[in-house]
Amino acid sequence: MEKIPTAREFYDKHDSDDCVVMMIDFAKLHVEAALKEAVKCLPYDDKMNQSLLDKKSILNSYPVENIK
Repeated sequence: MEKIPTAREFYDKHDSDDCVVMMIDFAKLHVEAALKEAVKCLPYDDKMNQSLLDKKSILNSYPVENIK
């Protein structure tokens, strides 16, 4: 798993002075990372050689456009 920045790390590196923009960007970053991690935990059927759930449905389960 790639390292996701803490709030402090994100704040220190962010190029905006707008707190709301920073909060939105931080939330999007963490939601995307959480969904990617969830996909890694999907149940897998060895006999069928596939995941039992659709990866795309997990990755699209919470659109980042909802973060405003």
